[in-house]
Amino acid sequence: MALAVVILAALPVLYGVAIRPPGSLYFGLQYNFDDQMVYSAWMRQAMEGNFTFENRFTTIEQPGLTVHLYFWMLGLFAKLLGIPATLAISRLVFSYLAVLLIGRLIERATDSVYRQKLAMVLSVFGMGVGFLVWHSFGRMIEKPAPLGLGALLAGRLPIDVWQPEAFFFSSSLTASLFMVSACLILSLFLCVLRSDESRLNIGLGALAAAALMNIHSYDILLVGFVLLGLLASTVGAKTFSGKWFGRALIIFAGVIPPALWFVNVLKKDPVFQARAATETFSPHFHSVIGGLILLMLLAAFGLRRSDGLSRKIGYGLFAALVAGLYSFARSVMNVDAYFLGQFAWVAVYGLGLVAVYLIAPKNRAVGLLVAWATLGLLIPYFPALFQRKLLMMAAVPWGILAGMGIGSVLESRERGQRNLITTLLILIPCGSSLRWFTGELSMMKSNVSNTTVHEIFYSPDVREIIKRLEPLGRNAVVGALPGVPSRPVDTEGKPVVDTFERPMVTDLNPVMVGMAGSRAFAGHWSETPDYNAKRDGLAHVIDSGDIEALKQVGLTHLVLPSDFKPSRNSDAYEANAEYVGSEWKLVKL
Repeated sequence: MALAVVILAALPVLYGVAIRPPGSLYFGLQYNFDDQMVYSAWMRQAMEGNFTFENRFTTIEQPGLTVHLYFWMLGLFAKLLGIPATLAISRLVFSYLAVLLIGRLIERATDSVYRQKLAMVLSVFGMGVGFLVWHSFGRMIEKPAPLGLGALLAGRLPIDVWQPEAFFFSSSLTASLFMVSACLILSLFLCVLRSDESRLNIGLGALAAAALMNIHSYDILLVGFVLLGLLASTVGAKTFSGKWFGRALIIFAGVIPPALWFVNVLKKDPVFQARAATETFSPHFHSVIGGLILLMLLAAFGLRRSDGLSRKIGYGLFAALVAGLYSFARSVMNVDAYFLGQFAWVAVYGLGLVAVYLIAPKNRAVGLLVAWATLGLLIPYFPALFQRKLLMMAAVPWGILAGMGIGSVLESRERGQRNLITTLLILIPCGSSLRWFTGELSMMKSNVSNTTVHEIFYSPDVREIIKRLEPLGRNAVVGALPGVPSRPVDTEGKPVVDTFERPMVTDLNPVMVGMAGSRAFAGHWSETPDYNAKRDGLAHVIDSGDIEALKQVGLTHLVLPSDFKPSRNSDAYEANAEYVGSEWKLVKL
Protein backbone atom coordinates (compact mmCIF):
# COMPACT_ATOMS: atom_id res chain seq x y z
CA MET A 1 0.00 0.00 0.00
CA ALA A 2 2.77 2.47 0.89
CA LEU A 3 4.47 2.04 -2.48
CA ALA A 4 1.15 2.39 -4.32
CA VAL A 5 0.47 5.69 -2.55
CA VAL A 6 3.92 6.99 -3.48
CA ILE A 7 3.44 6.06 -7.13
CA LEU A 8 0.02 7.74 -7.29
CA ALA A 9 1.32 10.85 -5.51
CA ALA A 10 4.28 11.05 -7.91
CA LEU A 11 2.33 10.66 -11.15
CA PRO A 12 0.98 14.25 -11.40
CA VAL A 13 4.48 15.73 -11.07
CA LEU A 14 5.85 13.29 -13.65
CA TYR A 15 2.96 14.23 -15.93
CA GLY A 16 3.79 17.91 -15.44
CA VAL A 17 7.43 17.31 -16.33
CA ALA A 18 6.32 15.46 -19.47
CA ILE A 19 3.90 18.11 -20.76
CA ARG A 20 5.64 21.32 -19.73
CA PRO A 21 6.32 23.65 -22.65
CA PRO A 22 9.93 23.59 -23.88
CA GLY A 23 12.15 25.88 -21.84
CA SER A 24 9.46 26.61 -19.27
CA LEU A 25 9.95 26.53 -15.52
CA TYR A 26 7.91 23.93 -13.56
CA PHE A 27 8.03 23.83 -9.78
CA GLY A 28 5.89 20.70 -9.36
CA LEU A 29 3.26 22.68 -7.45
CA GLN A 30 -0.40 22.88 -8.36
CA TYR A 31 -2.26 23.55 -5.12
CA ASN A 32 -1.93 26.53 -2.74
CA PHE A 33 0.99 27.81 -4.78
CA ASP A 34 1.57 30.93 -2.67
CA ASP A 35 1.77 28.91 0.56
CA GLN A 36 4.31 26.61 -1.08
CA MET A 37 6.43 29.66 -1.81
CA VAL A 38 6.55 30.38 1.94
CA TYR A 39 8.12 26.96 2.45
CA SER A 40 10.47 27.61 -0.45
CA ALA A 41 11.52 30.93 1.06
CA TRP A 42 12.60 29.20 4.29
CA MET A 43 14.51 26.59 2.30
CA ARG A 44 16.19 29.35 0.30
CA GLN A 45 17.40 30.98 3.53
CA ALA A 46 18.76 27.63 4.73
CA MET A 47 20.59 27.31 1.41
CA GLU A 48 22.18 30.70 2.15
CA GLY A 49 23.58 29.29 5.40
CA ASN A 50 20.98 30.68 7.82
CA PHE A 51 19.62 28.66 10.74
CA THR A 52 17.10 31.27 11.90
CA PHE A 53 14.71 32.72 9.34
CA GLU A 54 13.08 36.05 8.63
CA ASN A 55 9.83 36.71 6.82
CA ARG A 56 10.83 38.00 3.39
CA PHE A 57 7.27 38.58 2.24
CA THR A 58 7.43 42.02 3.83
CA THR A 59 9.94 44.89 4.10
CA ILE A 60 9.21 45.54 7.78
CA GLU A 61 12.30 45.22 9.96
CA GLN A 62 12.36 42.11 12.15
CA PRO A 63 14.83 40.21 14.34
CA GLY A 64 14.71 37.02 12.22
CA LEU A 65 14.32 34.56 15.08
CA THR A 66 12.14 31.90 13.45
CA VAL A 67 13.51 28.36 13.66
CA HIS A 68 11.91 25.75 11.43
CA LEU A 69 13.92 22.56 11.62
CA TYR A 70 12.12 20.77 8.80
CA PHE A 71 12.63 23.37 6.12
CA TRP A 72 16.12 24.09 7.38
CA MET A 73 16.91 20.42 6.81
CA LEU A 74 15.23 20.44 3.39
CA GLY A 75 17.23 23.53 2.50
CA LEU A 76 20.43 21.55 2.98
CA PHE A 77 19.21 18.92 0.52
CA ALA A 78 18.02 21.65 -1.85
CA LYS A 79 21.61 22.81 -2.26
CA LEU A 80 22.15 19.62 -4.24
CA LEU A 81 18.71 18.89 -5.67
CA GLY A 82 17.07 22.29 -6.00
CA ILE A 83 13.91 23.41 -4.21
CA PRO A 84 11.25 21.83 -6.51
CA ALA A 85 12.85 18.37 -6.51
CA THR A 86 13.45 18.49 -2.75
CA LEU A 87 9.82 19.39 -2.04
CA ALA A 88 8.57 16.60 -4.30
CA ILE A 89 10.90 13.91 -2.98
CA SER A 90 10.30 14.78 0.68
CA ARG A 91 6.53 14.70 0.09
CA LEU A 92 6.81 11.19 -1.33
CA VAL A 93 9.20 9.94 1.36
CA PHE A 94 6.98 11.08 4.21
CA SER A 95 3.87 9.81 2.44
CA TYR A 96 5.49 6.38 2.41
CA LEU A 97 6.44 6.58 6.09
CA ALA A 98 3.00 7.83 7.09
CA VAL A 99 1.31 4.84 5.46
CA LEU A 100 3.60 2.53 7.43
CA LEU A 101 2.73 4.34 10.65
CA ILE A 102 -1.00 4.08 9.93
CA GLY A 103 -0.43 0.37 9.43
CA ARG A 104 1.21 0.13 12.87
CA LEU A 105 -1.76 1.89 14.46
CA ILE A 106 -4.24 -0.38 12.69
CA GLU A 107 -2.37 -3.48 13.82
CA ARG A 108 -2.75 -2.36 17.42
CA ALA A 109 -6.47 -1.82 16.91
CA THR A 110 -7.35 -5.16 15.28
CA ASP A 111 -5.64 -8.47 14.53
CA SER A 112 -8.02 -9.33 11.67
CA VAL A 113 -6.12 -9.13 8.37
CA TYR A 114 -9.35 -8.45 6.46
CA ARG A 115 -10.27 -5.54 8.72
CA GLN A 116 -6.71 -4.24 8.57
CA LYS A 117 -6.81 -4.08 4.77
CA LEU A 118 -10.14 -2.27 4.71
CA ALA A 119 -9.01 0.15 7.39
CA MET A 120 -5.82 0.92 5.49
CA VAL A 121 -7.59 1.65 2.20
CA LEU A 122 -10.29 3.84 3.76
CA SER A 123 -7.92 5.77 6.03
CA VAL A 124 -5.65 6.62 3.10
CA PHE A 125 -8.19 7.20 0.32
CA GLY A 126 -11.53 7.65 2.09
CA MET A 127 -13.30 11.00 1.90
CA GLY A 128 -16.86 12.33 1.76
CA VAL A 129 -19.49 13.38 -0.78
CA GLY A 130 -17.32 16.01 -2.45
CA PHE A 131 -17.03 14.01 -5.67
CA LEU A 132 -20.78 14.48 -6.18
CA VAL A 133 -20.55 18.28 -6.11
CA TRP A 134 -16.94 18.67 -7.25
CA HIS A 135 -15.63 22.15 -8.10
CA SER A 136 -12.08 22.99 -9.10
CA PHE A 137 -12.19 26.48 -7.59
CA GLY A 138 -13.85 28.23 -4.68
CA ARG A 139 -15.72 26.99 -1.63
CA MET A 140 -19.35 27.55 -2.60
CA ILE A 141 -21.56 25.26 -4.66
CA GLU A 142 -22.14 27.06 -7.97
CA LYS A 143 -23.20 24.12 -10.15
CA PRO A 144 -26.43 22.11 -9.75
CA ALA A 145 -26.01 19.58 -6.93
CA PRO A 146 -27.63 16.12 -7.03
CA LEU A 147 -29.65 14.49 -4.25
CA GLY A 148 -30.46 17.78 -2.58
CA LEU A 149 -26.85 18.12 -1.43
CA GLY A 150 -26.86 21.87 -2.01
CA ALA A 151 -29.38 22.36 0.79
CA LEU A 152 -27.86 19.70 3.05
CA LEU A 153 -24.47 21.39 2.76
CA ALA A 154 -25.89 24.90 3.20
CA GLY A 155 -24.66 25.78 -0.29
CA ARG A 156 -21.05 25.14 0.64
CA LEU A 157 -18.57 22.66 -0.76
CA PRO A 158 -17.57 19.87 1.64
CA ILE A 159 -14.01 20.01 2.90
CA ASP A 160 -12.93 16.98 0.86
CA VAL A 161 -13.10 19.30 -2.17
CA TRP A 162 -10.83 22.08 -0.95
CA GLN A 163 -9.07 21.38 2.37
CA PRO A 164 -6.32 18.85 1.62
CA GLU A 165 -4.76 18.65 5.10
CA ALA A 166 -7.89 17.03 6.55
CA PHE A 167 -7.33 13.95 4.34
CA PHE A 168 -4.40 11.68 3.71
CA PHE A 169 -4.33 11.27 -0.07
CA SER A 170 -4.98 14.91 -0.94
CA SER A 171 -2.18 15.83 1.48
CA SER A 172 0.17 13.36 -0.17
CA LEU A 173 -0.55 15.08 -3.50
CA THR A 174 -0.09 18.62 -2.32
CA ALA A 175 2.31 19.35 0.54
CA SER A 176 5.45 17.91 2.05
CA LEU A 177 4.69 19.81 5.27
CA PHE A 178 1.38 18.00 5.72
CA MET A 179 3.00 14.60 5.33
CA VAL A 180 5.83 15.14 7.79
CA SER A 181 3.28 16.52 10.26
CA ALA A 182 1.12 13.42 9.76
CA CYS A 183 4.16 11.25 10.49
CA LEU A 184 4.86 13.12 13.70
CA ILE A 185 1.22 12.99 14.87
CA LEU A 186 1.05 9.26 14.24
CA SER A 187 4.45 8.66 15.84
CA LEU A 188 3.44 10.62 18.91
CA PHE A 189 0.18 8.67 19.25
CA LEU A 190 1.96 5.33 18.83
CA CYS A 191 4.59 6.23 21.41
CA VAL A 192 1.89 7.20 23.91
CA LEU A 193 0.08 3.91 23.31
CA ARG A 194 3.33 1.96 23.79
CA SER A 195 4.82 4.10 26.53
CA ASP A 196 4.38 1.48 29.26
CA GLU A 197 5.98 -1.21 27.07
CA SER A 198 9.41 0.36 26.69
CA ARG A 199 11.26 3.43 27.94
CA LEU A 200 12.52 3.97 24.40
CA ASN A 201 9.01 5.10 23.45
CA ILE A 202 9.23 7.91 26.01
CA GLY A 203 12.28 9.45 24.35
CA LEU A 204 11.03 8.94 20.82
CA GLY A 205 7.62 10.32 21.72
CA ALA A 206 9.10 13.42 23.37
CA LEU A 207 11.23 14.06 20.27
CA ALA A 208 8.15 13.71 18.06
CA ALA A 209 6.23 16.14 20.27
CA ALA A 210 9.08 18.66 20.18
CA ALA A 211 9.48 18.37 16.41
CA LEU A 212 5.72 18.73 15.85
CA MET A 213 5.61 21.86 18.03
CA ASN A 214 8.39 23.36 15.95
CA ILE A 215 7.23 22.21 12.53
CA HIS A 216 3.43 22.57 12.70
CA SER A 217 2.59 24.00 16.09
CA TYR A 218 -1.19 24.02 15.57
CA ASP A 219 -1.17 20.22 15.62
CA ILE A 220 0.02 20.10 19.23
CA LEU A 221 -3.30 21.60 20.31
CA LEU A 222 -5.13 18.93 18.34
CA VAL A 223 -2.97 16.14 19.79
CA GLY A 224 -3.41 17.46 23.33
CA PHE A 225 -7.20 17.50 23.12
CA VAL A 226 -7.25 14.01 21.56
CA LEU A 227 -5.00 12.63 24.31
CA LEU A 228 -7.39 14.04 26.92
CA GLY A 229 -10.03 11.98 25.16
CA LEU A 230 -7.80 8.91 25.33
CA LEU A 231 -7.40 9.52 29.06
CA ALA A 232 -11.19 9.64 29.46
CA SER A 233 -11.48 6.43 27.44
CA THR A 234 -8.96 4.53 29.58
CA VAL A 235 -10.71 5.65 32.76
CA GLY A 236 -14.06 4.55 31.35
CA ALA A 237 -12.67 1.20 30.24
CA LYS A 238 -10.90 0.72 33.60
CA THR A 239 -7.58 0.26 31.80
CA PHE A 240 -6.03 3.37 33.30
CA SER A 241 -2.49 2.89 34.56
CA GLY A 242 -0.51 5.38 36.61
CA LYS A 243 2.70 4.24 34.97
CA TRP A 244 1.28 4.72 31.50
CA PHE A 245 -0.20 8.13 32.40
CA GLY A 246 3.06 9.37 33.89
CA ARG A 247 5.05 8.33 30.85
CA ALA A 248 2.47 9.91 28.53
CA LEU A 249 2.88 13.20 30.41
CA ILE A 250 6.65 13.04 29.98
CA ILE A 251 6.18 12.47 26.25
CA PHE A 252 3.88 15.45 25.90
CA ALA A 253 6.29 17.57 27.93
CA GLY A 254 8.58 17.41 24.90
CA VAL A 255 6.65 20.39 23.53
CA ILE A 256 7.95 22.69 26.28
CA PRO A 257 11.37 23.76 24.84
CA PRO A 258 10.10 24.65 21.34
CA ALA A 259 6.96 26.20 22.87
CA LEU A 260 9.12 28.50 25.01
CA TRP A 261 11.07 29.56 21.91
CA PHE A 262 7.76 30.14 20.09
CA VAL A 263 6.65 32.48 22.89
CA ASN A 264 10.00 34.27 22.79
CA VAL A 265 9.69 34.89 19.04
CA LEU A 266 6.10 36.01 19.46
CA LYS A 267 7.15 38.60 22.06
CA LYS A 268 10.10 40.01 20.09
CA ASP A 269 9.05 39.81 16.44
CA PRO A 270 6.27 42.22 15.38
CA VAL A 271 5.97 40.61 11.97
CA PHE A 272 5.52 37.19 13.54
CA GLN A 273 2.88 38.71 15.83
CA ALA A 274 0.95 40.02 12.83
CA ARG A 275 1.25 36.70 11.05
CA ALA A 276 0.06 34.78 14.12
CA ALA A 277 -2.96 37.09 14.35
CA THR A 278 -4.21 36.17 10.88
CA GLU A 279 -7.83 35.07 11.13
CA THR A 280 -8.36 31.65 9.58
CA PHE A 281 -11.71 30.32 10.74
CA SER A 282 -12.83 26.72 10.53
CA PRO A 283 -15.22 25.70 7.75
CA HIS A 284 -18.97 25.63 8.14
CA PHE A 285 -19.96 22.58 10.19
CA HIS A 286 -22.02 21.29 7.25
CA SER A 287 -18.90 21.35 5.08
CA VAL A 288 -16.98 19.31 7.64
CA ILE A 289 -19.75 16.73 7.98
CA GLY A 290 -20.08 16.54 4.18
CA GLY A 291 -16.37 15.80 3.89
CA LEU A 292 -16.50 12.96 6.42
CA ILE A 293 -20.06 11.66 6.32
CA LEU A 294 -19.45 8.53 4.23
CA LEU A 295 -16.72 7.31 6.58
CA MET A 296 -18.85 8.22 9.58
CA LEU A 297 -21.79 6.19 8.25
CA LEU A 298 -19.61 3.17 7.52
CA ALA A 299 -18.12 3.36 11.01
CA ALA A 300 -21.60 3.65 12.53
CA PHE A 301 -22.83 0.73 10.44
CA GLY A 302 -20.10 -1.47 11.82
CA LEU A 303 -20.53 -0.25 15.39
CA ARG A 304 -24.26 -0.89 15.50
CA ARG A 305 -23.56 -4.33 16.98
CA SER A 306 -21.82 -2.85 19.99
CA ASP A 307 -23.09 -4.32 23.21
CA GLY A 308 -23.40 -2.75 26.66
CA LEU A 309 -25.83 -0.01 27.68
CA SER A 310 -23.05 2.45 28.54
CA ARG A 311 -21.52 2.18 25.09
CA LYS A 312 -24.88 2.61 23.38
CA ILE A 313 -25.56 5.71 25.45
CA GLY A 314 -22.14 7.05 24.43
CA TYR A 315 -22.88 6.56 20.74
CA GLY A 316 -26.30 8.12 21.20
CA LEU A 317 -24.83 11.14 23.00
CA PHE A 318 -22.28 11.69 20.24
CA ALA A 319 -24.94 11.34 17.52
CA ALA A 320 -27.16 13.83 19.34
CA LEU A 321 -24.24 16.22 19.72
CA VAL A 322 -23.44 16.11 15.99
CA ALA A 323 -27.12 16.50 15.07
CA GLY A 324 -27.47 19.45 17.43
CA LEU A 325 -24.40 21.22 16.02
CA TYR A 326 -25.57 20.54 12.47
CA SER A 327 -28.97 22.09 13.23
CA PHE A 328 -27.44 24.99 15.15
CA ALA A 329 -24.96 25.73 12.34
CA ARG A 330 -27.73 25.94 9.75
CA SER A 331 -29.30 28.94 11.44
CA VAL A 332 -26.44 30.85 13.04
CA MET A 333 -23.04 29.91 11.65
CA ASN A 334 -20.93 32.61 10.04
CA VAL A 335 -17.78 31.24 8.39
CA ASP A 336 -16.01 34.57 8.99
CA ALA A 337 -16.35 34.31 12.76
CA TYR A 338 -16.02 31.77 15.53
CA PHE A 339 -18.83 29.19 15.44
CA LEU A 340 -18.73 28.65 19.21
CA GLY A 341 -17.68 30.99 22.00
CA GLN A 342 -15.39 29.86 24.77
CA PHE A 343 -18.06 28.64 27.18
CA ALA A 344 -20.09 26.98 24.42
CA TRP A 345 -17.03 25.19 23.10
CA VAL A 346 -16.01 23.95 26.55
CA ALA A 347 -19.52 22.60 27.05
CA VAL A 348 -19.54 20.87 23.65
CA TYR A 349 -16.05 19.42 24.12
CA GLY A 350 -17.02 18.29 27.62
CA LEU A 351 -20.01 16.39 26.21
CA GLY A 352 -17.67 14.85 23.66
CA LEU A 353 -15.40 13.66 26.48
CA VAL A 354 -18.41 12.13 28.24
CA ALA A 355 -19.33 10.27 25.04
CA VAL A 356 -15.76 8.96 24.70
CA TYR A 357 -15.78 7.93 28.38
CA LEU A 358 -19.01 5.98 27.90
CA ILE A 359 -17.92 4.27 24.68
CA ALA A 360 -14.59 3.27 26.30
CA PRO A 361 -13.24 0.32 24.27
CA LYS A 362 -10.99 -2.09 26.15
CA ASN A 363 -8.39 -1.85 23.40
CA ARG A 364 -6.42 1.34 24.08
CA ALA A 365 -5.65 1.89 20.38
CA VAL A 366 -9.34 1.71 19.51
CA GLY A 367 -9.97 4.16 22.35
CA LEU A 368 -7.49 6.55 20.76
CA LEU A 369 -9.21 6.21 17.38
CA VAL A 370 -12.64 6.85 18.89
CA ALA A 371 -11.31 9.93 20.71
CA TRP A 372 -9.52 11.24 17.62
CA ALA A 373 -12.53 10.68 15.35
CA THR A 374 -15.28 12.01 17.60
CA LEU A 375 -13.44 14.88 19.25
CA GLY A 376 -11.82 15.70 15.90
CA LEU A 377 -15.19 17.10 14.81
CA LEU A 378 -15.30 19.45 17.81
CA ILE A 379 -11.67 20.52 18.30
CA PRO A 380 -11.55 22.63 15.07
CA TYR A 381 -14.09 24.99 16.63
CA PHE A 382 -11.87 25.81 19.58
CA PRO A 383 -12.08 29.62 19.52
CA ALA A 384 -8.50 30.46 18.60
CA LEU A 385 -6.74 31.86 15.53
CA PHE A 386 -5.88 29.42 12.76
CA GLN A 387 -8.50 27.02 14.12
CA ARG A 388 -8.99 25.56 10.64
CA LYS A 389 -5.59 23.89 10.97
CA LEU A 390 -7.04 21.73 13.75
CA LEU A 391 -8.72 19.56 11.09
CA MET A 392 -5.33 18.02 10.28
CA MET A 393 -5.81 14.39 9.13
CA ALA A 394 -9.37 14.34 10.53
CA ALA A 395 -10.40 11.61 8.08
CA VAL A 396 -7.71 9.10 9.13
CA PRO A 397 -9.35 7.82 12.35
CA TRP A 398 -12.76 7.76 10.71
CA GLY A 399 -11.31 5.72 7.83
CA ILE A 400 -9.76 3.20 10.21
CA LEU A 401 -12.98 2.86 12.22
CA ALA A 402 -14.99 2.55 9.00
CA GLY A 403 -12.75 -0.26 7.73
CA MET A 404 -12.88 -2.09 11.04
CA GLY A 405 -16.62 -1.57 11.27
CA ILE A 406 -17.66 -2.91 7.90
CA GLY A 407 -15.04 -5.64 8.19
CA SER A 408 -16.65 -6.90 11.39
CA VAL A 409 -19.96 -7.18 9.54
CA LEU A 410 -18.73 -8.68 6.26
CA GLU A 411 -15.85 -10.99 7.13
CA SER A 412 -18.17 -13.88 8.03
CA ARG A 413 -20.02 -13.74 4.70
CA GLU A 414 -19.36 -15.96 1.70
CA ARG A 415 -16.17 -14.80 -0.08
CA GLY A 416 -17.74 -13.88 -3.45
CA GLN A 417 -20.53 -11.85 -1.87
CA ARG A 418 -18.14 -10.28 0.58
CA ASN A 419 -15.73 -9.15 -2.13
CA LEU A 420 -18.54 -7.60 -4.21
CA ILE A 421 -19.96 -5.62 -1.29
CA THR A 422 -16.48 -4.66 -0.10
CA THR A 423 -15.54 -3.27 -3.51
CA LEU A 424 -18.68 -1.16 -3.62
CA LEU A 425 -18.22 0.16 -0.10
CA ILE A 426 -14.61 1.10 -0.83
CA LEU A 427 -15.10 2.75 -4.22
CA ILE A 428 -17.79 5.19 -3.14
CA PRO A 429 -15.90 6.92 -0.29
CA CYS A 430 -12.76 7.00 -2.43
CA GLY A 431 -14.46 9.01 -5.18
CA SER A 432 -13.08 12.35 -4.01
CA SER A 433 -9.52 10.98 -3.95
CA LEU A 434 -9.91 10.21 -7.64
CA ARG A 435 -11.16 13.75 -8.23
CA TRP A 436 -8.13 15.19 -6.42
CA PHE A 437 -5.86 13.15 -8.68
CA THR A 438 -7.59 14.21 -11.90
CA GLY A 439 -7.86 17.76 -10.59
CA GLU A 440 -4.08 18.01 -10.43
CA LEU A 441 -3.88 17.00 -14.08
CA SER A 442 -6.68 19.37 -15.05
CA MET A 443 -4.94 22.37 -13.49
CA MET A 444 -1.79 21.55 -15.44
CA LYS A 445 -3.72 21.38 -18.69
CA SER A 446 -5.21 24.81 -18.00
CA ASN A 447 -1.91 26.16 -16.62
CA VAL A 448 -3.56 27.69 -13.57
CA SER A 449 -3.17 26.94 -9.86
CA ASN A 450 -6.22 26.66 -7.63
CA THR A 451 -5.39 30.19 -6.43
CA THR A 452 -6.45 31.39 -9.94
CA VAL A 453 -3.58 33.95 -9.99
CA HIS A 454 -0.57 31.63 -10.26
CA GLU A 455 0.54 29.61 -13.24
CA ILE A 456 1.83 26.05 -13.22
CA PHE A 457 4.39 26.52 -16.00
CA TYR A 458 6.44 29.73 -16.08
CA SER A 459 8.14 31.22 -19.10
CA PRO A 460 11.93 31.17 -19.62
CA ASP A 461 11.85 34.88 -18.73
CA VAL A 462 10.98 34.01 -15.13
CA ARG A 463 13.92 31.61 -15.02
CA GLU A 464 16.24 34.35 -16.22
CA ILE A 465 14.89 36.94 -13.75
CA ILE A 466 15.31 34.48 -10.85
CA LYS A 467 18.87 33.84 -12.00
CA ARG A 468 19.63 37.58 -11.99
CA LEU A 469 18.06 38.22 -8.57
CA GLU A 470 19.48 35.16 -6.77
CA PRO A 471 22.96 36.64 -6.11
CA LEU A 472 21.33 39.67 -4.46
CA GLY A 473 19.30 37.59 -2.00
CA ARG A 474 17.46 39.69 0.60
CA ASN A 475 19.08 42.86 -0.75
CA ALA A 476 16.69 42.74 -3.68
CA VAL A 477 13.25 44.08 -2.74
CA VAL A 478 10.86 43.16 -5.51
CA GLY A 479 7.49 44.50 -6.55
CA ALA A 480 5.24 42.91 -9.15
CA LEU A 481 1.66 43.46 -10.20
CA PRO A 482 -0.92 41.50 -8.22
CA GLY A 483 -2.28 38.52 -10.09
CA VAL A 484 -5.23 39.02 -12.41
CA PRO A 485 -7.32 35.87 -12.95
CA SER A 486 -8.70 34.91 -16.33
CA ARG A 487 -12.25 33.59 -16.37
CA PRO A 488 -13.77 32.58 -19.72
CA VAL A 489 -17.27 33.76 -20.61
CA ASP A 490 -20.09 32.02 -22.45
CA THR A 491 -21.91 33.21 -25.57
CA GLU A 492 -23.98 35.60 -23.44
CA GLY A 493 -20.90 37.14 -21.89
CA LYS A 494 -21.42 35.52 -18.50
CA PRO A 495 -18.48 33.93 -16.64
CA VAL A 496 -18.34 30.17 -17.09
CA VAL A 497 -19.06 28.54 -13.75
CA ASP A 498 -16.06 27.03 -11.92
CA THR A 499 -13.64 27.70 -14.78
CA PHE A 500 -10.42 29.67 -14.86
CA GLU A 501 -7.65 29.77 -17.42
CA ARG A 502 -4.03 30.85 -17.33
CA PRO A 503 -3.99 34.16 -15.40
CA MET A 504 -4.03 37.35 -17.42
CA VAL A 505 -1.22 38.47 -15.11
CA THR A 506 0.38 35.93 -12.83
CA ASP A 507 1.44 37.10 -9.36
CA LEU A 508 5.23 36.84 -9.31
CA ASN A 509 5.71 38.44 -5.88
CA PRO A 510 5.79 35.13 -3.96
CA VAL A 511 7.80 33.43 -6.72
CA MET A 512 10.68 35.88 -6.37
CA VAL A 513 10.72 35.46 -2.59
CA GLY A 514 10.50 31.68 -2.69
CA MET A 515 12.84 30.97 -5.57
CA ALA A 516 15.26 33.92 -5.72
CA GLY A 517 15.45 34.68 -1.99
CA SER A 518 14.35 38.28 -2.53
CA ARG A 519 12.13 40.32 -0.26
CA ALA A 520 8.73 41.61 -1.38
CA PHE A 521 6.69 44.65 -0.44
CA ALA A 522 3.41 42.71 -0.73
CA GLY A 523 4.18 39.02 -1.13
CA HIS A 524 1.59 36.84 0.60
CA TRP A 525 -1.93 37.16 1.98
CA SER A 526 -0.92 35.89 5.44
CA GLU A 527 2.80 36.58 5.67
CA THR A 528 2.57 40.28 4.71
CA PRO A 529 1.02 42.45 7.45
CA ASP A 530 -1.85 44.58 6.09
CA TYR A 531 -1.50 42.71 2.80
CA ASN A 532 -4.60 43.94 0.96
CA ALA A 533 -3.78 47.62 1.45
CA LYS A 534 -0.15 47.11 0.47
CA ARG A 535 -1.05 45.05 -2.59
CA ASP A 536 -3.52 47.65 -3.84
CA GLY A 537 -1.15 50.51 -3.04
CA LEU A 538 1.71 48.81 -4.87
CA ALA A 539 -0.42 48.27 -7.96
CA HIS A 540 -1.48 51.93 -7.93
CA VAL A 541 2.07 53.29 -7.66
CA ILE A 542 3.40 50.90 -10.32
CA ASP A 543 0.64 52.07 -12.63
CA SER A 544 1.50 55.70 -11.96
CA GLY A 545 5.14 55.22 -12.99
CA ASP A 546 6.34 57.15 -9.93
CA ILE A 547 9.83 55.69 -9.49
CA GLU A 548 10.67 57.88 -6.49
CA ALA A 549 7.57 56.67 -4.65
CA LEU A 550 8.58 53.08 -5.33
CA LYS A 551 12.07 53.73 -3.99
CA GLN A 552 10.67 55.35 -0.87
CA VAL A 553 8.94 52.12 0.18
CA GLY A 554 12.21 50.25 -0.27
CA LEU A 555 11.75 48.62 -3.66
CA THR A 556 14.88 47.93 -5.69
CA HIS A 557 13.38 46.00 -8.61
CA LEU A 558 10.12 45.61 -10.49
CA VAL A 559 9.04 42.52 -12.40
CA LEU A 560 6.48 43.51 -15.02
CA PRO A 561 4.90 42.18 -18.22
CA SER A 562 7.13 43.07 -21.15
CA ASP A 563 4.50 45.30 -22.74
CA PHE A 564 3.50 47.06 -19.52
CA LYS A 565 3.48 50.86 -19.59
CA PRO A 566 2.36 53.13 -16.74
CA SER A 567 -0.81 55.11 -17.34
CA ARG A 568 0.75 58.54 -16.72
CA ASN A 569 4.42 58.27 -17.66
CA SER A 570 4.53 55.58 -20.30
CA ASP A 571 8.34 55.58 -20.63
CA ALA A 572 9.10 55.65 -16.90
CA TYR A 573 10.53 52.14 -16.75
CA GLU A 574 12.16 51.81 -20.16
CA ALA A 575 15.52 53.38 -19.32
CA ASN A 576 15.89 51.18 -16.21
CA ALA A 577 14.91 47.87 -17.80
CA GLU A 578 17.72 45.46 -16.94
CA TYR A 579 16.20 42.53 -18.77
CA VAL A 580 13.39 42.38 -21.30
CA GLY A 581 12.05 39.07 -22.57
CA SER A 582 9.06 38.14 -24.67
CA GLU A 583 6.75 37.98 -21.62
CA TRP A 584 8.47 39.65 -18.65
CA LYS A 585 10.94 42.38 -17.92
CA LEU A 586 13.08 43.18 -14.87
CA VAL A 587 13.37 46.86 -14.00
CA LYS A 588 16.09 48.08 -11.63
CA LEU A 589 15.02 51.16 -9.69
